Parts: sequence; C-alpha cells; structure tokens
Amino acid sequence: MARVLPLPRTPFTAAERLKTALLSVWFFSTITALWLLKPIRTASLLTHLGAAELPYLRFGAVIAVGVLVLGYSRVVNRFSRIEVVRGSSVLFALVLLAFWVALHLGGEALGAQRWFVWAVFILVDVYSTVMVTVFWTYTNDVVSRAEADRLYGPIGVGGILGGIAGGVLVDALVKRIGPIDLLLWCAALVLFGGGLGWLTESILKPAPRAVVPAPLAADPPSRPRTGALDGAREVLKNPYLLSIVAIVLAYEFAAAVTDFVINVVFERTFDSEVEIAQMYGRLGWIVSGTALLSQLVIVPRLLPFKRAALLVPPVIMLAATLGFAFFPVVAMAIVLAASDRGLNYSLQQAVKESLYVPLPDVQKYKAKAFIDVFVDRAGKALSSVALLTIIAVGGVSIAACIALALAALVVWILAANALGRAYRTSITAEARAPEEAKFASPSEGAAPPSGSSPARG
Repeated sequence: MARVLPLPRTPFTAAERLKTALLSVWFFSTITALWLLKPIRTASLLTHLGAAELPYLRFGAVIAVGVLVLGYSRVVNRFSRIEVVRGSSVLFALVLLAFWVALHLGGEALGAQRWFVWAVFILVDVYSTVMVTVFWTYTNDVVSRAEADRLYGPIGVGGILGGIAGGVLVDALVKRIGPIDLLLWCAALVLFGGGLGWLTESILKPAPRAVVPAPLAADPPSRPRTGALDGAREVLKNPYLLSIVAIVLAYEFAAAVTDFVINVVFERTFDSEVEIAQMYGRLGWIVSGTALLSQLVIVPRLLPFKRAALLVPPVIMLAATLGFAFFPVVAMAIVLAASDRGLNYSLQQAVKESLYVPLPDVQKYKAKAFIDVFVDRAGKALSSVALLTIIAVGGVSIAACIALALAALVVWILAANALGRAYRTSITAEARAPEEAKFASPSEGAAPPSGSSPARG
C-alpha cells in the first residue's frame, strides 16, 4: 500500500504568519515584474532575430552575469541586508526606465537592432538572477531552520501568484498598450518590492548580519581579503554543495534545451511580435497555475521528505519530454513548459532553498551566489555549445535537441537521488549527536582529556 505523506500539523505562530505574509507579498512583486519582462524579451528575439540566435544570447548572458557576480561577491559583505535590497531595486528600476525612454525615442528602428535585442534579453536574465537571488538570500537569512519546511511553501505561493499575475497582465494588456509601456509597470513593481524589503526589515527586526569593512590600501599584505571566488572555494571543499551543483547543472542544461525547442515551435506557429508576446503571457499564467497547484498540493506533503521532493521534478519532466518527442506541437510544448517551470517555481525551488538553511552565513551568501549565478549560467552555456553544434551539423533539429535533454534529465535523476541520501545521512547523524554526547563523558574517577572542560550534567 502506498504511504500517505502527512501534512505539517503545527499551527503558525503570529510572528510566523507576519513573516510569511511580508515575504510572500515581496516575492509576488518580484516575480510579477519578471513575468512581464519575459514575454517582451522572447517576442523581441523571435520576431527580429529568430530562435537560432538563442544559443549565442546564452553566452552573452553568461558573460554579463559573470562580470556582475564578480562585483557582487566583492562588495556584498560590506553592506547590510537592507542596503543590498534597496540598492538593487533602485538600480533596476532606473535601468528599466532608461529602456522605456530609449524605445519611445528610437521606436521600431531601435527595437529591431540586433544589439538592442541582445541588451533587452541580457537585462531580463540579469534581473531574474540578481533580484530572485537577493530575495532568497534575505529569506534564508531571516527564516530559521525550524521554520523553513513550513514557511517556504506559503512564501513560494507569493511568487507563483506573481507569475500568474504577470502572465495575465501581458495576455490582457499587450495588444492594448504594446510591449514598451509594460516596462513602466515593471519599474513600479521593482520599486514596490524594494519598499516591501525595507518594511520587512523594519517590522521583523532580524539580527544584523556581519558587515565587513572595505580593505584599506595601507593594510599590510598579510591581512586576509575577501576574494570574488570565495563562493567557488566554499563549494569545492563541501561535498554537500557539490551535489547541489550537479543538480543545478543538469537541470539548467535540460531546461535550456527544452526551452529552445519550445521557442522553435512558437516561432514556426506565430507571426507578429504582439502575438508571440501574448502567447508567452498566456504560457506564463498556465505555467504559474500549474506551480500554484503543485505548491498547494505537493509541496506541503513532500518538502519534509527531501529525497522524494528532489526526485519528483526530474521524473515528471522526463515523461513530458518523451511526450513532446512524439508530438512536437504547441499544446505539447505548453505541457512540457508546465512540467519544467511549474515544478521549478514550486517544489524544486522550495526544496533547493531549504537545503541552504542549515549552512553557515558565508555559504548562504557566497556559495549560494556562486551556484545561483555561475553554475546556473554554466549549465546554460554548455547547452548553448551543444545546440550550436547541432545547428552547425544539421540545422535546427528538434529530435536531436530532445535526445540531449533526455540525457541531462537522467543525470539529474541520479544526482537528486544521491543528494537525497546525503541529506538523510546528515540529518540522522545530527539527530544522533546529542545522544552520543550523553554517553561520551569521562568514566567515573577519570580525568577529562587535557584542555577540555568536564561534561556538564
């Protein structure tokens, strides 16, 4: 008989409800802005340059985001949580306003330029990396390990509802106001999210994180300095983090390849930029609706069971990819996107973020930033190499792309299974530690080891 996974039964405290509400609304505004931007960039790409340009754009995004995270890693420890949130929000709002002004002044002639299409695409990629990472890093810092399994589900619902709202807004408004004026909505939402971050900090008043002052030029050479690659060093010396890296690489590779074939199907089916933007807005709320269902039904039941929670997304995506291989049409493309992003925005996101909660501060901020930016983009870059090879050899082949995606999904399943076992082992060892400590006190009449304190009863 199948085992029924129990729902968490402990009721939320008033403080937990307040924390969940604040973080959920903040995440809602962040993801609503993202899902307003995604259809704009995809429609611009497919209309002016075509899907075959996507692998090159992935490389451009890897370089741009890589440069950005080098700077981020150097300065992040010199600012408080709220300074990071406030600075990133204001900066992105100003950049979005600059793009809006440029498009109104330059019109279609500017929007069709290859360099401008690249700029729009990379801007959205940078936003999705930085703003989502800033939000989850803040959340990981203010949510305790005891709260994580119960609070991350409801917090994630805010992001899923944001995806639905963003998709619905594009679907409803793009034909009325056009893609350009949607940038104003995005800028307003980014500023609103920054304001919510400030409100959250003011109300919750979490303990301040350590801020490292900038090194002085006159400092002696022996003084340790924070390097931009500290996150990579933390990952390389920690097998637990390396397992997370394997999952992120395999997922991003598979997701980038399947996203490419979805773009190819949409490009071959729809003609105008507005039609493509509207269709991607529609895809957005369908995907986010799937994620909402997953968040409400699957996440509460599976999140405490890390191995099962890690395995469900790749297995379902594998089945959907096989279905798309036999029926490469718009309807099946939507099913594939829902199986990928629907679970990525819900179960996969929640379980991945909960795996960081027990880690020390430096791994939350630096190792997580390295994984979320460099490793994430490395997976996309590898997929770009593979896609460019396929295009160079035989043109845009959906069948060859699907074969690549299936191979990556198998790797993902193996890595998820290994990480699930490692998590269970670590939790078991942690649970046994207090019991072992009770029986590890010196025997009666024996002196404790040199340099140690006697065990306290």
